[in-house]
Amino acid sequence: MTWSDALPFFSKAELQCKGSDLLLLHDSFAAHLPALRARWGPIRVTSACRSREHNKAVGGHPRSLHLTHNDHYQTVGTLAADIWWSDWEPMAQLDFARLAHDGGWSVGLNRTFVHVDRRIDIGLRSRVFAYKNWRGYFSAQDIEDFV
Repeated sequence: MTWSDALPFFSKAELQCKGSDLLLLHDSFAAHLPALRARWGPIRVTSACRSREHNKAVGGHPRSLHLTHNDHYQTVGTLAADIWWSDWEPMAQLDFARLAHDGGWSVGLNRTFVHVDRRIDIGLRSRVFAYKNWRGYFSAQDIEDFV
């Protein structure tokens, strides 16, 4: 199977670690990410795979689901992506967050990006949360109440 067959719509550069070029996706993440893009349309992933070193350098959480090797959750392969959305209209942001959450993704609201992850696939509860800098036109509750 070729890269484009396995992950249509995405380039390797888009998903690999920006600090190490490491590219290792959890099977469930790799299975669900193309479906999210197919349902929504064009999206730009700004961060997916992260080595421990790169995660620390960008201020990521020590148990981040971006990690390609997560000792805390005993996972191999990233389960998370950040998608650029600072230039989207507020209703488009809300619609995307609802679509992702409805599809089993956890959603993190940030001023410049939306974080999506597949924590549900490793037995964690799906959730919607807001980063400290979120000043959007809607709340995490607006997404959870919709589903």
